[in-house]
Amino acid sequence: MTASLNQEIFAALVDELGIVVGAMIDSPATVSAGVPATGRQWVAEVSAQGELNGSITLVLDHGGATAITQLMTGIEGDIPDEALLDTIREVLAQAVSALSTKPVARGAKLSVVDVSPGEGRVPEGEWNAHAIASDKMSAPLSVTTWGNLATDQAPATKPASGPRPVAQSASPVKAAAAAAPEVKLDDRIDVLLDIDLPLVVRFGRTELPLKTLTRLSPGSVIDLGRSPDDPVEVLVSNRVVARGEVVIVSGSYGIRILDVVSQRERVRSMEA
Repeated sequence: MTASLNQEIFAALVDELGIVVGAMIDSPATVSAGVPATGRQWVAEVSAQGELNGSITLVLDHGGATAITQLMTGIEGDIPDEALLDTIREVLAQAVSALSTKPVARGAKLSVVDVSPGEGRVPEGEWNAHAIASDKMSAPLSVTTWGNLATDQAPATKPASGPRPVAQSASPVKAAAAAAPEVKLDDRIDVLLDIDLPLVVRFGRTELPLKTLTRLSPGSVIDLGRSPDDPVEVLVSNRVVARGEVVIVSGSYGIRILDVVSQRERVRSMEA
């Protein structure tokens, strides 16, 4: 596989990561060129099988992963490693699933096979470094990608032997994030439009200590920390697609839509 196509796949994967992060923290995320982070990191391995085969390695910095997890869970201060792992796996799984539907993936089956703690190291060969940031995030997420990929027509290019510390890297980062393509409702979407999807209305959420949960009984009141006038969230495949207000329709509850997310995010919800 040519180096340019490798770079295209790496950039496309990080683009999808940015979209997923923005959706999960309910704040648009931007992807820009960055540098590999130093310090504590998490290493993920993504496998590719089919017309495109091999593997992609992603290194995510601990600070950025923590910032995303805090926004998703509402946990302040130190985040348990188990919660960080759950966040990283969920974000990567959705991004990899979305990338699998894109032409650049060539119909390959992509899957996350491992996520584990790692050191701030990158190989000598081809690699990309990006930063995913949002107004809500206390720190950007640094993502470094490299891989050993091949098509059926070309052998995989082996990365240079042996990793080296980031501090010794003399190569400036030249890769810029590829612009996220516009999603068009073309003929390929028509086959999906009759599929039934579960729709969930979320009135609110809160966290309770186990002691309180064990004492719940008929008549107990749980404070959701929101005003009755606040809009409720409409979710499809666990993604917010709209917000609205509760109404009564012929004696039944209904939702009047007040605001919808972008067309891109709604299509991504259908893909999920």
